[in-house]
Amino acid sequence: MLRTINSIIAFICLVAIFSCSQENNSSKAKDYQTWEHYRASKTAAQFSGLDQINKENVHLLEPAWTFHTGDSKERTPMECNPMIIGDIMYVSSPQLDLIALDAEKGEELWRFDPELYGQSGGVNRGFFHYKEGNDLRIFMAVGQYLFAIDGHSGELVAEFGEAGKLDLRKNLGVDPESLSISLSTPGLVFQDLIIIGSATGEGYDASPGHIRAYNAKTGEFKWIFHTIPKEGEFGHDTWRWQEGENYGGANNWGGLSLDEDQGWVYVSTGSPAYDFYGGNRLGENLFGNAIVALDAATGERKWHYQAVTHDIWDYDLPCAATLVDLPTENGIVKALVQPTKMGELIILDRITGKSLMDMEVRNAPPSYVPGEVAHPTQKFNQGITVVRQGLDSATLTNISAEANAYAKNEFKKYRNEGLYTPPSLEGTLTNPATRGGMIWGGASYDPDNQMLYVNANEIPMILQLRNISENQDGSGSIGVLPGRSTYLSNCSNCHGADLEGLTDAFPPLKDIKARHSRESLAKIITQGNGLMPAFQGFNKEKLNALMDYLLEIETVSDPIHDIKEEAGATDRYVLQGFRLFTDEEGFPASKPPWGTLNAIDLKTNTIKWKVPLGEYPKLKERGVPATGTQNFGGCVATAGGLVFMGGTPDEMFRAFDASTGEILWEYKLPFGGYAVPAVYEVGGRQYVVIAAGGANRLGTPAGDAYVAFALPEK
Repeated sequence: MLRTINSIIAFICLVAIFSCSQENNSSKAKDYQTWEHYRASKTAAQFSGLDQINKENVHLLEPAWTFHTGDSKERTPMECNPMIIGDIMYVSSPQLDLIALDAEKGEELWRFDPELYGQSGGVNRGFFHYKEGNDLRIFMAVGQYLFAIDGHSGELVAEFGEAGKLDLRKNLGVDPESLSISLSTPGLVFQDLIIIGSATGEGYDASPGHIRAYNAKTGEFKWIFHTIPKEGEFGHDTWRWQEGENYGGANNWGGLSLDEDQGWVYVSTGSPAYDFYGGNRLGENLFGNAIVALDAATGERKWHYQAVTHDIWDYDLPCAATLVDLPTENGIVKALVQPTKMGELIILDRITGKSLMDMEVRNAPPSYVPGEVAHPTQKFNQGITVVRQGLDSATLTNISAEANAYAKNEFKKYRNEGLYTPPSLEGTLTNPATRGGMIWGGASYDPDNQMLYVNANEIPMILQLRNISENQDGSGSIGVLPGRSTYLSNCSNCHGADLEGLTDAFPPLKDIKARHSRESLAKIITQGNGLMPAFQGFNKEKLNALMDYLLEIETVSDPIHDIKEEAGATDRYVLQGFRLFTDEEGFPASKPPWGTLNAIDLKTNTIKWKVPLGEYPKLKERGVPATGTQNFGGCVATAGGLVFMGGTPDEMFRAFDASTGEILWEYKLPFGGYAVPAVYEVGGRQYVVIAAGGANRLGTPAGDAYVAFALPEK
């Protein structure tokens, strides 16, 4: 009898413990019931606490509505993570119209057209907003302006800034007319401040990437943090300054995260410009490639952690760090997790900035490019390594004997000394490369289970430099057209040093005079087009010289301009285009998987599961096992035990089992879904919506659809 009573008591205790645990978990999930911010929350959690759609019923998921924006053009991307406030969804179109939709029906309520203000096109990944009483302001950047738009009517908020907008070129301490700057990823709001980063370009003429704050009501400029330190500021001595040189980049283009209780904003920065050669910016280059904690009210630096020193690989920190609370034997540690292009998840104490991993500093290979001085050491093992780092003969492609033989032959041609081998004149193999590892899609954090989900790439690239003073035939003459100089300094990364383009993502420009007039070409250069940013900072002479070069190719070899006059004392080197290291058919020359979805247990800092993400139908038909593909966008985990992910060139949208990585549901989108999905509930029904815009760097057709999925109403 006593044993029975004890058993009953034990059972009751277990139930109580379990119930308490469920209540605690439920209370955490309640913090993630809406999707009112970019990536769900200001902490960049990218997680939904909704569980109406779950592992048991996700196979029933079907389109609830599809909305077409109606303004898609060739190569116009749509990477927007929708924002839902109440029953209204805010989305952007390929031409960057801001559109308000009925979130339940997918019907258009109103549309704001920035072309009325001389701005259109480019990349927009989302919005941020300010609410006070009935006042709702949606902030969206297009071109050089940040617009404040009434969330109810779609009209500009006249009392904000200059008749409803801010000129992003101002308040940077540089002549605004000389700058080309935008904001592809939204900022955030702290109290009555809006805090923003910027997209600055990656060439020698890039704008500085300083962090700025403005009053959310008036647009009044409040504070600035110089990511390229001014004289007298901390970090200024980490640069070797050259008179007359332009210093740009070191910008936050991937978004911010905020600890509102602490009052700190976390800034993740990219490389100083130029991205692949730093002979004109020698030194450690603070605050490039760094996580910087700032007082959100004042912009005062609290701490910094530099992940890459003197970056010459374009190893930007590509997205906002995700704020997490980690249970340890010493209690809860307030931490952050920073995905990197190097394929690591850096984990820091977000109060002190100290690494929570066994990071080490080791020697790194030197550069042999004239004028370049690669930093002699770099940080290694900075976090949980999600992808393979480096490339050797044993990790070359195995999809066929022919592909392997071709890859081995090509492999011998290039410099390859592991991670942080500098770009070279003969060409350097790098893996992971500028496309990751992880990129702007960010990570998804399940606070109930301390699980982190992230998609990643494993695509090797060839980093080969050319002296900007060389003529097109490769000769060493220092005479070169000023237009070619401008092209190489700003455009060659994407379109190639010889205008050859890159697959379907970046078109060749050799025949551009057959496709564009001088007027239409000028509009594209100054206003941008699709993935191409706007170059508003080109003066009349520079713009005309660039168009002369593009439209009159036959005169390019005439040495009429001494590049030394423009470059100063330091020669300039540029990348000969974003070249993937591929086999003869164009598939990556590394061993699959080339794209993965990963689940990381933050309690143990281990990878719980890793599965290939996406497939190539051509290889599938041959019987090649799933390889995974290059992917863009991000994943979203839910309290229903699911992880939703698009992002692949097979144009599929998938739901994975969060516990195992098994695909539970998939749907062919009308166009590629290169975006972060959003999860929300309206009228008691849960939805999952994704932008299906195609036309990303993967070369799939352009589209204009938002597709929302839900369970059948019956």
